[in-house]
Amino acid sequence: MKSDLWVVFAVTAAFMGFLIGYGVPPVQEVGLLAMGHGGAAAVEEPADVEAAMEQQFEDLQNLMK
Repeated sequence: MKSDLWVVFAVTAAFMGFLIGYGVPPVQEVGLLAMGHGGAAAVEEPADVEAAMEQQFEDLQNLMK
């Protein structure tokens, strides 16, 4: 009985680790885990994000040529 309980714990821990592994990168990408000055989350200006997206789009178009 005790070994069955440890199997359940191991499977649950593996599954939770899998889910956390897929959940953390998007949170880092939007800057919620990136700590800026004074412990505040790093927030980019919308204009900076827009310019970066435009540059990525142009780079992608150049690759497609």
